[in-house]
Amino acid sequence: MKQLGLLFGSTAQSAAAATAAFFLGIAAGSYVWGERLRHIRRPLFTYAMLELGIVIAALLFLLIFFAWNQIFPIVFSALGNTPIILTLSKLILAIVLIFPATFLMGGTLPVMGQYLVREASQLGKWSGWLYGINTLGAAAGAMLAGFLLIQWLGFKKTYALALTISALVGVIAYGLSRGESEFSVLSKHDIKTGRGKFATRLVLVAFISGFASLGLQILWTRMFVQVLQNSVYSYAAILTVFLSALSAGALLSRWLAGFQLNREVTLTWLLCLSAVSVLMVPFGFVAWTDGLSYIGDRSELQGYLIQVLISIVVLVGIPTTLMGMLLPYLYKYAEDMNARPGVIIGRLNSWNTAGAVVGSIIAGFVLLELIGLWSSIRLMGVIYLLTAILLTFQFAPEMNARIRYAPLVIMFLSVTVLDPGRLPNVRIQPLKNNEALLEVWESSGGTVAVLQRDDSLRVKLNNWYTLGGSGAVRMEQMQSHLPLQLHAEPTSVFYLGLGSGITAGTAMQYPVERVVVTELVNDVIKASKKYFAPHVNGLHEDPRVQLVHEDGRNYLRATRENFDLIIADLFIPWRSGVGYLYSLEHFQAAKNRLNSNGMFVQWVPLYQVSEREIGIISRTMLEVFPQVSAWRGDFYSEKPMMALIGHLDTKPLERNNALVKSSVQSLAAINAGKSDQVPLIAHYLGSLSTEQALIKDSLINTDDLPWIEYLAPESHRAVRAGKVDWFVEDSLLAFMRDLQAQSPSASDPFLKLMPAEIHRAVSAGLYLHEAAVARDREDTAAASEALAKARALLTPSQSG
Repeated sequence: MKQLGLLFGSTAQSAAAATAAFFLGIAAGSYVWGERLRHIRRPLFTYAMLELGIVIAALLFLLIFFAWNQIFPIVFSALGNTPIILTLSKLILAIVLIFPATFLMGGTLPVMGQYLVREASQLGKWSGWLYGINTLGAAAGAMLAGFLLIQWLGFKKTYALALTISALVGVIAYGLSRGESEFSVLSKHDIKTGRGKFATRLVLVAFISGFASLGLQILWTRMFVQVLQNSVYSYAAILTVFLSALSAGALLSRWLAGFQLNREVTLTWLLCLSAVSVLMVPFGFVAWTDGLSYIGDRSELQGYLIQVLISIVVLVGIPTTLMGMLLPYLYKYAEDMNARPGVIIGRLNSWNTAGAVVGSIIAGFVLLELIGLWSSIRLMGVIYLLTAILLTFQFAPEMNARIRYAPLVIMFLSVTVLDPGRLPNVRIQPLKNNEALLEVWESSGGTVAVLQRDDSLRVKLNNWYTLGGSGAVRMEQMQSHLPLQLHAEPTSVFYLGLGSGITAGTAMQYPVERVVVTELVNDVIKASKKYFAPHVNGLHEDPRVQLVHEDGRNYLRATRENFDLIIADLFIPWRSGVGYLYSLEHFQAAKNRLNSNGMFVQWVPLYQVSEREIGIISRTMLEVFPQVSAWRGDFYSEKPMMALIGHLDTKPLERNNALVKSSVQSLAAINAGKSDQVPLIAHYLGSLSTEQALIKDSLINTDDLPWIEYLAPESHRAVRAGKVDWFVEDSLLAFMRDLQAQSPSASDPFLKLMPAEIHRAVSAGLYLHEAAVARDREDTAAASEALAKARALLTPSQSG
């Protein structure tokens, strides 16, 4: 699935296409192989062949994947302007890529079930155990891959390990099958699969179980991303707990099947209990998080993950366990069907998985946008109740009246006492921060909100991540001013990330001919257009601009268009998926999309990376670009940003460059006493080299070994625990001094054509930053001394 994400991009639509393709294969495999069990004499031998077939199909996936990588740019250029058709093409390709393997995977459970469960009367006893162990294995795989294997081995070796295990299982099963006793082949005349109401109720509950369980998994994941770190570890924790709880439910169902209970009554109670527990989740979540506050104290990563796991178990462990009991209990329910156990397992699993496909799509793409997160969760609980009502009134009219009316009573409570409509969907602090919520959008891409704090606006994603705002106009404008003036003559610019739109809107002040902006979340585009129009210089109406709702990394890899500048926004490094925007492959794709004199600009939030991460990002860029220059984006002490600019050659900066000219003018104005604006050239730090101490021994971040994905969350928690510092203040100053010491401005090859006043301005930049750090520490003497040194360099005529 991760490979499909890198291939198709990280938009919600692309993720849905990959997920749907995966589960469609499982559903089809469950049904087809289940039906074939009527004619299969040796199920264990068949299981062995399925496992070995999965290995072959997985290897075939790699071949098709490689071929598609070569032709994807052609498909994208043909369909990129029609998003619906492009998404459908991704779905079709995903099916082609993974259907063979998932089709075979879908057959393993019914085939193994046929081998272990010889009689339908034993379904309740053994199938719950089989399903529980199978799901527990999936949970173990999710835990190992998410927490350990990828950072130990990388994706390729982890993939190879999984195939090796599958092959070993196949070989062992083949060896055991050599003494296997054969089943008889049934003719169509001998097959009775239970038609009518009995089969209908089984299919209905199986489908609803899959629909609601995966739909809720989508919704609960969205719920938790409002309060978690949202690193790769967070998502692994959610998936591990969800699968473990489903496994626990299956094993409890096996225990429950041992009692001689009325099956209709038991199933009704399971549906009702599932509904009640689901309906309680929003209220429990808001209370547990104290109104959507961030989960996690000042512990390091290990302690933080323990808190996250406890929170997930407490909040959704019980409802997921109850949901996990439904499908396995249906096996007990189906004991009266006169059919082979494997056939029954295959049919029920196929309908359950088909429901999962529909549920995930409906929950992610329809319900969130139409009725929001909390009401969507309530609707899932109501669906359980409606199923219970149908079961009691339509299929079991003889049931006790008190039990029959229990779902109706709970339904009434769901629209009265348990109405989640009053719960917050974004945390605001009107008293502490004078905040007001202006508008919120909920969709498959995330929860986007526009907040007003005093006189400034800000746009936030998923409750915690600020994507920009009018209160930081100068900083966001600088992200465009610096590269647009540094480039000799920029006519085409690509922006990876929109945010508030202020950065991209700054390009409208320049004589550019074309601007392409990609944004992963469509509602961010809506927020920018509606609330930030006064700050974006007509960005949304300018005919030179193309705004694209697409994964920017994927767009660069697929498009045939070249650009003079590619400007990548500030990204939060520890967020899952962001590490791939700092990967070798992404930097290479960006380089390939640059014109001959083009530059790639990667802005880095130094207040969100440690020395380790900045070393990895710098080292990775140096593997791709022959020259990487570093520029400060501001002179802030606590929240500075830095631009790493990849150049296609090692040519020095020209004297007639726009940035140099504007800097000379600024220096003249400073000397004349007409301005105190810092010249842009003072933002220059130096050219990076693999010989520098920070970079020399740093790792290279690749798609296969995504170090940023795994190390940045660790650094984030270490900073919270006070064990590590962000790359600010002293560590940043040490880096700046090291750069200037190794390559002083006067001998820097990039500045060799510059006049003396430019060299002095570069040196002054360091003192200005030292002054900012000292001022924040309330060290007045040090700040005054640093400012005096900077002033002496910027105004030599006055100082002399």
